[in-house]
Amino acid sequence: MKNLELVILGLVAGFASAALGIGGGVVIVPALVIFLGVDIKKAAGSSLAVLAPIAFTGVVSHYIINSGNIRWVVVLFTAIGAVSGAVAGKKLNRAMSGRHLEWLLALLLLFTGLKLAGIIRMPLVEVTGGASYPFLAVLGLVAGISSALFGIGGGVIMVPGFYILFGRSMHEAIPTSLAVILPTTVTGAVLHLRRDNADLAVIRYTMLPALAGAVLGAITENIVPGDALKVAFTVFMFLCAARLFFRKKKI
Repeated sequence: MKNLELVILGLVAGFASAALGIGGGVVIVPALVIFLGVDIKKAAGSSLAVLAPIAFTGVVSHYIINSGNIRWVVVLFTAIGAVSGAVAGKKLNRAMSGRHLEWLLALLLLFTGLKLAGIIRMPLVEVTGGASYPFLAVLGLVAGISSALFGIGGGVIMVPGFYILFGRSMHEAIPTSLAVILPTTVTGAVLHLRRDNADLAVIRYTMLPALAGAVLGAITENIVPGDALKVAFTVFMFLCAARLFFRKKKI
């Protein structure tokens, strides 16, 4: 039964990754921790190992469907910060306790959902053109740290960031986020696998279904209206945060 659950998890994560630009880690990590009892550090490493090929498949699918939605200059400058952040995030993952990581991840998801829903309003100024490049690198740094720290890919940082701060539509923010996630997840996965910080059974059973889900997700993202994607992304953040906040720690 656990193997079947992992197959379903991979399919859902791959779909969510390409449809929402989140990398799929916010599906995989909470599900492994909450429903399958995997240690969050193992869950993070396993998630990143699966996310790298998911991101690649998602980017290729989006490029084939509508290459204009991927903003390569944005990808370049964000990835510069993201790869550096992934190295720092792995060190933090090693130093922090599992339960503290769960709480931080829940807070991150909650804040993202509240910001997208418009409940939290911050005096942010939209940045465009050449002036945005340093800020993109900073956004990538935060996303990279979150990626390796929580095993989530970083899309929960980049998609809202591209949409709110840099004036990109959801249809642009999602595939652009996936393109940045690719080098970030590869870096994080290599660092985790070197320390044997991954569950090979999880990787084996989720990988292929996740790739199939990524193709379906890319097709769906180009059909569904941007506002609907925004609502789906927001609701998903709230649900994951609630599950992590109120999960009872197993003794």
